[in-house]
Amino acid sequence: MSEKKVVSRSVAIGIGIIGVILLIALVGAVANYTSIINNKDITYQDYVSTHSHTDGEYNDLNDIVNLAKSTTWIDDHTISQPASSYTYWTFSANYIGYVSVQVHSSTTDNTYVRVIYSSHGVNYDNQITVGTSGTAVFPLLPSSNIEIRVGNSNWFNGATETVTIAYYY
Repeated sequence: MSEKKVVSRSVAIGIGIIGVILLIALVGAVANYTSIINNKDITYQDYVSTHSHTDGEYNDLNDIVNLAKSTTWIDDHTISQPASSYTYWTFSANYIGYVSVQVHSSTTDNTYVRVIYSSHGVNYDNQITVGTSGTAVFPLLPSSNIEIRVGNSNWFNGATETVTIAYYY
């Protein structure tokens, strides 16, 4: 003799109701997430339609990110200084980059380059001796008040230098 288990009618109806409720919840969740995804697509399409850029603009931004752009601030400018003095220029930089200062044909081997600025809580002040000829390179943060000095630390004699300053960003 085999035994048969019979589920009562009320239990079967309860399980059926739970199944229907779960099915409705699943359909509701799918509909809700489909709506969210469709709205994201519309938002992206709105952004693309209002933010179109040319290839040249993207290339320009790419060059800036890779420090491939430059501006010459001072080009082969000859300066004369008395003993123990310096000449300075003030510049602004909109992007992170570096400045290269070339000094040619100084009449003293005590020539130096000094860069001073403040940006984003950083106070930068660094000096490099270049002697009678040389190049000094300094990192730059965006700043509206970058002071670049070319000086002569000789106590007795003046100096004449030819200076080129280039900003790379």
